[in-house]
Amino acid sequence: MPEMSEPPAQSEAKPTATDNRLKKRIFGVIMFAMILGFIELATRMVMPPQYEVGRRILLGAEDSPLVRMQNTIGQAYLLYTPAPNYTGEQHGYHNADGYRGKAVPLDKREGVLRVLCLGGSTTYGWTVARPEEAYPAVLEELLRRNLPAGYSDVEVINAGLPWGTSAEILTHYHFKFHYYRPDLVIVNTGGNDAEGYTFPYYHPDNSNWRQPLVNLHSMPKNWRWLARSYFASYAILNIFYSDQFDGGQFASENGTPPAAAWFRPNGELVKQPHEIPLSQLSFLYNVETLIQQVQNDGAKILLVPFRAAPKGYRQKGFELSQILRHEKILEELSEKYHTGYAPFPVSVISPKNWTDHCHLNVFGEREKAGHIAEYVRRLF
Repeated sequence: MPEMSEPPAQSEAKPTATDNRLKKRIFGVIMFAMILGFIELATRMVMPPQYEVGRRILLGAEDSPLVRMQNTIGQAYLLYTPAPNYTGEQHGYHNADGYRGKAVPLDKREGVLRVLCLGGSTTYGWTVARPEEAYPAVLEELLRRNLPAGYSDVEVINAGLPWGTSAEILTHYHFKFHYYRPDLVIVNTGGNDAEGYTFPYYHPDNSNWRQPLVNLHSMPKNWRWLARSYFASYAILNIFYSDQFDGGQFASENGTPPAAAWFRPNGELVKQPHEIPLSQLSFLYNVETLIQQVQNDGAKILLVPFRAAPKGYRQKGFELSQILRHEKILEELSEKYHTGYAPFPVSVISPKNWTDHCHLNVFGEREKAGHIAEYVRRLF
């Protein structure tokens, strides 16, 4: 009999081109998801705290827009103000009423000396971490140890505004702190206005270099899902809201005239920075108006010039010349309106207690407070 041949072995089915494409797509999707997951996780781990707050604002899950480098929010008529209820490692906290340190009741208590400190970052205490270390709080401590006659206690309000000019100092008193009815107003100013003169197209209303601060707000409800992603929210905040985080939200440095370029002495815009005549100098007009308002309110006033650190403006000769000009203006206004005046020579602060071109460390703040306290006592 012929041998029976074995049936041919069934060959395994070879994958088709369609199967290969499907596997590649699935693998690609998995890899893409893993990469996205890694990016999302990495973004979440490295996202700065202020961006996390910004993400919550985009989601509509945060009430306070406290994301800016200078911890401020825009406000009508005041231009901007320290963000209420802010807390952070760099500056400690703001109270619910929108200024640094403990809140003072609006209504005055009988027998309590109320002192209001107006100024920029050197009043705010930009380079000390706790409100209690800034000069207004130290001043309160020193005055309480040796109260002026007729007073049983003292309370000092730190109304310092980072980067504040005489314009903000005036409006903050007029629209807000006037209602606190201080007994004494200390005005420490002259630095930030000088910076404004270095920008082209000088305008007394500062519109040549200041701009409204727009508060960060939540995204439309139909788009909030994007902010659930850390990576997407980080990208959105950097692309559309970078000025809210880098501290440049106050100043417009593009060198172009303001939208309403109305200040045209002799029919011409002030295109190049130069010394402005006194009759057109906003610093003089703002401070003089403030003095008149404070005196009309029946309060005393103490003028304190801005003090630059030794060699703090050595590369900014014009700006420094304007700071010194402001100092002279304050002294002359003090004589004209019979206000208190506290000369602030650089020798008051120990050389090691400057932190930069104009700010102080904790020990420098105490030196400044001790110096000013003596002039406060002379007024009572």
